[in-house]
Amino acid sequence: MSTINALNSSLYSTDYLFNSVRQKNQSSTAQLWSAYGSFQSNATSALSGLTEINTNLKSVLSSYDDAKSAFSSEFSETMSDLSTAAADVKKYNFSVGKEGAITTKTETDKDGNVTTTTTYSKELQTALDTVNNFVEKYNSAVKFFGDNSSVSKRVEMIATTFGDTVYRASSYSSIGLTTNSDGSLSVNEAKLAESIVNDPSKVSNILGKDGLAGKAESHISFANSQADKLFPTAEKMLGNQLDTAAFYTGSAYRNISSLTYMGNLINMMF
Repeated sequence: MSTINALNSSLYSTDYLFNSVRQKNQSSTAQLWSAYGSFQSNATSALSGLTEINTNLKSVLSSYDDAKSAFSSEFSETMSDLSTAAADVKKYNFSVGKEGAITTKTETDKDGNVTTTTTYSKELQTALDTVNNFVEKYNSAVKFFGDNSSVSKRVEMIATTFGDTVYRASSYSSIGLTTNSDGSLSVNEAKLAESIVNDPSKVSNILGKDGLAGKAESHISFANSQADKLFPTAEKMLGNQLDTAAFYTGSAYRNISSLTYMGNLINMMF
C-alpha cells in the first residue's frame, strides 16, 4: 500500500511540476506577446511618422530645386539681356545731327489752351530708344539682385556692385539720367535728347565703353564668374532640418523596418 501511495505521490508531483512549467511558459509567452504587441504598435506608428517625414522632405527638396532653377534661369536671362543692351550702347554713334533733330510745334485751341508737341527725328528717336532699352535692362539687373540679396552673401555683394551708379550720379544727371537710391536710373527724355543733339561726344563718354555700358559689362563678367556659387546648397539653406530629416528617413527607417520584420518572424514561430 505504501508503494502505491508513493507512486501516486510521485505522479502528482510530476504533474504539478509539468503544470507549473507549462504555466510559467505560457506566462512568459504572454509577456512576450504583450511586449511585442506594444513594440509593433509603436513601430507602426513610428513608420507612419517617418513616411510623412520622408514625403515632406521630398516636397521640400523639390521646392528647393524649383527655386534654384527659377533663380538660375532669371539670372541668365537678366545678364544676357543687359549684355546685349550694353553692347548696343557701346557701339552706337550718337552724332545724329542738329538740323531737324528736334521739332517743336505749338497750337492754341478755340478756348485759348496751348498745346506744345515735340517731335524727334528718326535718328534721334533711335538713339533715345537705345539708351532707354539699356537703362531698362540695367534697372532689371539692379532689381533682380536687390530682390534676391537675402539669398546669399554673394548675391548681396553683386547687388552692391550694380548699385555703384550712385557714385557718379552727377555725371549721369548732366545728360538727363537721374540715379535712384538703389542704383537704378530714370530717364528725362527731353534733357537726354538735348544732350545727344548738342554734345554727342559727352553722351558717348558717359554711357559708352568708358562709361556706364563698360562698367555694366564689368559687373556682368563678375556676376557670371560667381554664377555657380550664388544660390546656396540645400544643406546650407535648410541647415539642421535637412540633416534631421535625412537621418530619420535613412538608417533609422531601415532599422525600424527590420525590427518589424523580425517581429513577424517571431510571430510565425509560436
